[in-house]
Amino acid sequence: MTLQESREALRLAVRNLWLAVAELVLNANDDQPVQSDLASAEHVAELAVEVQARLAQAVAGVDGASPVDARQASLELCEVERLLREAGLIYWRDLRAHGPVSQLRSSTQRRGGAWPSWWTGVEQSLQRCEEPLVAAGQAVGAAWRELVTSMPPRP
Repeated sequence: MTLQESREALRLAVRNLWLAVAELVLNANDDQPVQSDLASAEHVAELAVEVQARLAQAVAGVDGASPVDARQASLELCEVERLLREAGLIYWRDLRAHGPVSQLRSSTQRRGGAWPSWWTGVEQSLQRCEEPLVAAGQAVGAAWRELVTSMPPRP
């Protein structure tokens, strides 16, 4: 794989992740029942938007012009990796961890009505984000590997 191919693979992986999270944001925000006064549901919607914001920055970083040199490529990769790490942390810690999931599941079941159905849809969207998140992390690693191995050895 060339440096350009690894950057294109990273661009595609980040874009696919952004699309999966965009679906999550729609489900978490737009599909909430009409009487949307469940604070934990609002919190999930806000967290999903935070993840999406970081990914939008990552997409912008890899959608731009190709770096002109190894230093610029390194800086770009550092920034994209940071944004993916932050998005991943929010995803795993705040949206997929046992505590937040069980709290929201019990809140929506106690509330009844359309809430359990809303949470089921959100949970399915969350699960669909997992594979693209892992793929984006692997693409960053591959891009770093390609960048490092393409550099000439130091004398």
